[in-house]
Amino acid sequence: MKYNELDLYYQFINNAVQGVDTMKNELETSNIKEKFHQFGYKYTEQRRLILNVLLENPDLHLSSEDIYEYFKMKKIDISQSTVYRTLIVLEKMKIVRKVNLDDGFTRYELFSPDEDHAHHHLICTECGSITDIKNDLLEDLERQILDDYDFEIKDHCLKFFGLCKKCRNQK
Repeated sequence: MKYNELDLYYQFINNAVQGVDTMKNELETSNIKEKFHQFGYKYTEQRRLILNVLLENPDLHLSSEDIYEYFKMKKIDISQSTVYRTLIVLEKMKIVRKVNLDDGFTRYELFSPDEDHAHHHLICTECGSITDIKNDLLEDLERQILDDYDFEIKDHCLKFFGLCKKCRNQK
């Protein structure tokens, strides 16, 4: 399963053209700078650019390679190692979280402090599109496990693989 690169870059460009509000998830510029300093990191221009790509494309579940290719396409001089290291920093700061979608890449999504668990995903096996499921489908099961096994679940990951509406309609 692989993202269609043209679709990915089209989404990047489309988001940039539409002027998407880059300060989502309660992340305001002053708060971001302050958070970097609280964790002992500098808020550099390169880190700002990398974070903006994630903020402008919250539904894409981007990998470090995707972000690097975006900058390469835009002729912005940021190395792949800088992108990778910045994503590690953003994860430590709980701005992003790693997501394994079983496609061979480590992907990232914005961290939402409102969620008790990582949210679930619908993954199209044809086109690679990913849809977030916002509600926690396993709350009753978690309570049952706590009652039956005296085991408190702290987090879980649930992925559904199948065909999206667009791919089903093409068949």
